[in-house]
Amino acid sequence: MNRRGQRTVWIALLALSAIGAAAVIRRIAALATSPLGGNSPFTSLDAHFDAKAGMTLIHIVPSLVFVLLVPLQFAGSLRRRHPRFHRSIGRVLMSLGIVAGISAVWLSLHPVGGIAEGTATTLYGCFFLLCLGRAWWHIRNRRVELHREWVIRMVAIASGAAATRPIMAVFFATSRLTGLTPEQFFGPAMWLGFTASYVAGEIYLRHKQPRGLPGGQGTVGVETRLAPLLKGQGH
Repeated sequence: MNRRGQRTVWIALLALSAIGAAAVIRRIAALATSPLGGNSPFTSLDAHFDAKAGMTLIHIVPSLVFVLLVPLQFAGSLRRRHPRFHRSIGRVLMSLGIVAGISAVWLSLHPVGGIAEGTATTLYGCFFLLCLGRAWWHIRNRRVELHREWVIRMVAIASGAAATRPIMAVFFATSRLTGLTPEQFFGPAMWLGFTASYVAGEIYLRHKQPRGLPGGQGTVGVETRLAPLLKGQGH
């Protein structure tokens, strides 16, 4: 991938991280204040999350730290100059990801958008945990390139939560015209946001795949070549 493409990916990652952080901060503020009255859609949403405030906080606080730290893991200069710090941040992200992923699946049992939202968040929540597990397994076995691939998939899925926010904003802005309520559009928004983010991650992986390796080995070929350099390293 050329430099322009890399810059675009960085902008997208930072933008989604900022959106995710803003959404979490807004939810924490809503949980910390008294529920608003009136018939606003936000009032019903706040009441929904207030009813399970404890699990909501267990999910969103680790998620906030996760989105703030993730860009550091993709900073190549930081990874090269401070590999120990990179590995330490990686361990923190893995731990945060486990908590955020499990709590997301639990919250999916009682979603705002009913079965449509619940199936989306359960599917991608479980897939997120699978990617996290695969990333951990590969780095423990010093398969650095495969580790990075699964980390990228994990981050793409996590970014899906932020990608749903602009989609929801469109639904909110047009609700007077469409007559749709959050209970009706949260499901489609979740499917669109998570799927778009995941597909974008897969497209990125295809474009960054090394070319010209013997036998069409892809990242496994890179892994073999780097093996002598990886002894004693890993998370």
